[in-house]
Amino acid sequence: MATIAKVTLVGNLGRDPEIRYTPSGTLNVQFSLATNRRWTDAAGQQQERTTWFNVTTWGRRAEGLVQLTEQGFLTKGKQVFVSGSLETREYQDKNNQPRTSLDVNADDVFLMGSRPDGESGGFRPAGGGASGGDDFGPASDIEDVPF
Repeated sequence: MATIAKVTLVGNLGRDPEIRYTPSGTLNVQFSLATNRRWTDAAGQQQERTTWFNVTTWGRRAEGLVQLTEQGFLTKGKQVFVSGSLETREYQDKNNQPRTSLDVNADDVFLMGSRPDGESGGFRPAGGGASGGDDFGPASDIEDVPF
């Protein structure tokens, strides 16, 4: 039986997206995503923890993100919704300390917040749905969000 590690995140871009091509010419877009968790501890003190993820999109989905980036919609600090598969990667930092990276191979990325018409709310798909068959483009809106 196959298993899967699927993740859904809503967070803020930690840096502007990087547009790259593999040696074979496949487009990919990479960015970091920060999620925050806030709570009150047993002593009544407010606590906050930020978790960072490295997000990568490929091919047609990446094309939608390139358009959003070029139009100035997808920049550091913007809030996005990301859905994809989660992987951990072990590496050594510059001080030879072991580190773990949380990497997401994104199936869907949606820009959240302001719409192009200036109204707030909703979110905008970038690069199509999970099937890869639909390309909603950077200017589409989805009015009925199920959450």
